[in-house]
Amino acid sequence: MRKTVALAIITSGLILYSCSSKSSKTEQNKHDIYVKTYTLNTEEGKANKNFVGVVQEDIAAAISFPLAGNIAKLNVSEGQYIQKGQILTQLNPYSLENAHKATLATLMQAEDAMKRVQMLYDKQSLPEIQYIEMLSNLEQAKAAEAIARKNLKDSKLYAPFSGMIGRISIEMGENVLPNQTVLTLLKIDKVAVKISVPEKEVNRIQLGQQASIKVSAANEQTFTGEVFEKGIVADPISHTYPLRIRVANPNDILLPGMVSDVTITDTQSTQILTIPNRCVLRDGAGNFFVWKVINKQAHKQIIQTGSQRTGGVEVTKGLLPGDEVITDGYQKVSNGLNVVVL
Repeated sequence: MRKTVALAIITSGLILYSCSSKSSKTEQNKHDIYVKTYTLNTEEGKANKNFVGVVQEDIAAAISFPLAGNIAKLNVSEGQYIQKGQILTQLNPYSLENAHKATLATLMQAEDAMKRVQMLYDKQSLPEIQYIEMLSNLEQAKAAEAIARKNLKDSKLYAPFSGMIGRISIEMGENVLPNQTVLTLLKIDKVAVKISVPEKEVNRIQLGQQASIKVSAANEQTFTGEVFEKGIVADPISHTYPLRIRVANPNDILLPGMVSDVTITDTQSTQILTIPNRCVLRDGAGNFFVWKVINKQAHKQIIQTGSQRTGGVEVTKGLLPGDEVITDGYQKVSNGLNVVVL
């Protein structure tokens, strides 16, 4: 009888332990997060270098009067396209016109006097010294008239080339001084996109190298340009070198100051890390990140991405070959959570 009771107790214990063990495993399985992963490998290729560029005008001319005066006419406005030779602005010509009339009258008087003197001189009825004096007076009158005529002409500013008015620095009725900038004229049928290149990459970019320029302010259009200028003096703070890329701009779509995304393909082959696009997420701070599996746990890893490639997106910082990142099932993953890789 005692043996029967003892056997029943042992049997009940085994049944309870078995149930408890199964319940524990079932509970554990409920909390497992199943994911799929991708292991990073390098591939040989030419990396794309991405930079932020600013559009600059091809030529920027500061237009000014060579003499002082009062602004009488302003024929243009900012952003207006003008043709070569078009009158931009004009000074009050009253004083200049009268000054020219006075010199013109003096010149006519000197010419008339010279005619009379010439007749006497030809007849040898006039001393040489008086003839030379009258000849000198005529030359002085011609020079004075030429200066007055040029000043009158300079009271009008003409466009030296076709382009777009940049900034106007004057108002109607304002007095201006000689060589004071009154407006800027920009030539933008071709533009230059300026970028800053880190010192470790500047020698990998050559003059004449092609570049792709994407400008969001121009309806996300992409333009093709060519590197035509490399600076040789680094910025003392950022240690970057200025490069300029020439871009055709036939419809004046690109305007000075526009920000662009510039992509230049490296001329030398290198090892490139790429991951599938679906791996890359973005947090509230705007950082790109992936979930990396380390010791069967998920860890958030901030990364920097490069250009889009056939196998996904290029990773330039944050990951190494052999790293395992989650591609599927990351929706329920949190930092430090245990995961099961399928």
